[in-house]
Amino acid sequence: MKRNSKIIITSITAACLLFVYYNYDYKYVPSYSVVHSINNGIFLATYRYGKVYIVKNINIVKDVDENDIVIIDQRDGKDPNMKVISSHRIVDRDIRNDIIEIISEYEKLYPSKWNRTINSMRLEWFIHNIFYDLNLKRNHTDNVDLDNNDEEKYNKEYLNKILKI
Repeated sequence: MKRNSKIIITSITAACLLFVYYNYDYKYVPSYSVVHSINNGIFLATYRYGKVYIVKNINIVKDVDENDIVIIDQRDGKDPNMKVISSHRIVDRDIRNDIIEIISEYEKLYPSKWNRTINSMRLEWFIHNIFYDLNLKRNHTDNVDLDNNDEEKYNKEYLNKILKI
């Protein structure tokens, strides 16, 4: 077979595969529920495999199971932030999306100056996990800080679509 024919066949095959991949759409189906706000400063929700605690101070959370998630509410600071502790352990996109939805629901119930879109949080968390897995900036990527300053940097709809996150 001639060299040009191989290039054309390879190019057409690659284009078809990319077309199929791009048009396959990931459908996120939420699986979480907000349980309640406990008067001692703990907001509680559940996701597929455990509980999600949102607290102002990490020291008030006791008896956390392996699958439980702790988020520190730092929305009152200079750069409002929601910090997911040990976020690198959460590699399943549906679980990440459940937790991000819980954070968004929490913001709706208790509004603040914190302002992040779901897509930007998904992308930032995904990138943090990649950096952690590649052993890059481990001291900054073990927890994800979803602060206001990063909204513009990570609000890239086309990357979410390509990466299917």
